[in-house]
Amino acid sequence: MAQRPPTLRRRRLGAQLRRLREERGLTQDEACLLLNLSKSTLHRMENARVVVRRHEVDYILTKYEVTSPAVRESLMGLASPGPSREWVRRNRLVFPTKKITEYHELEIDSSRVRSYYPELIPGLVQTPGYARAVMGSFKYTPEELDRHVEFRMARKEVFDREPPLRYEAVIGEATLRMNTGGPFVMAEQMGYLLKVSYEDDIQLRVLPFSATTVPGIDGSFSILDVETGNFTVVALAALTRAQFLQEDDEVARYLDVYEDLCSLALSVEDSRLEFERAARAFRAMAGGAGGNMAEEQQKRK
Repeated sequence: MAQRPPTLRRRRLGAQLRRLREERGLTQDEACLLLNLSKSTLHRMENARVVVRRHEVDYILTKYEVTSPAVRESLMGLASPGPSREWVRRNRLVFPTKKITEYHELEIDSSRVRSYYPELIPGLVQTPGYARAVMGSFKYTPEELDRHVEFRMARKEVFDREPPLRYEAVIGEATLRMNTGGPFVMAEQMGYLLKVSYEDDIQLRVLPFSATTVPGIDGSFSILDVETGNFTVVALAALTRAQFLQEDDEVARYLDVYEDLCSLALSVEDSRLEFERAARAFRAMAGGAGGNMAEEQQKRK
């Protein structure tokens, strides 16, 4: 059976350990003598072939005479499981597959996530009906589909913890016009976006059709500020798995793209109006009626 490839966190830790050794002018042989480790053990650590525990990282940092609190905290964090371990234990029964994906582990361990979705409502703010409609396009059995939807809803626990996840998203206007799942589903989804947009830790903005440029032309992406390990990574969406970018220049470029998207997007307040208009339009399509949801939400604030 093929082994699961090393996680991004483990690869990052290995690269940082190798960098610290090289910065101190140590060859692998010299470092092995200093650390009292075999060459094969150090090689596996630096190349993410083995899990490096917190006490091992602490020992290596002490031997390398690393005193910077920021560096020590970062590397010790990379060797720590983070909040995702407890979340996995609590929600294991709803996993749609045998193992949680690395993206979802990083999402749980993040303090802030910024996303761009041109043609889809982000998973963290989807309703069960919308999630079912989206994932229903895959060839899942009814039981598999139920578990995928349940798992997606369980991910929202990041908003209930202390402190909650800070979530920001730019959503393409096309997403608000597509009749995904039918008008009843979309009316509910638009109403839900309007509701959660008033939460202090959620910021949703619409990129309108009138935008004169499209910085995010390559498609959806998320920028995760991973608290456990203190690093930022970009996740590019794909059909079966996410691709991660972690080099400083790559991350910086996507941060610039996200800022450009925000400058082109509607304000938070105007985006709420778009959610309200879309909800009314879908209710009308479904034969329903409704009042001014934005005003009702504002009264509750």
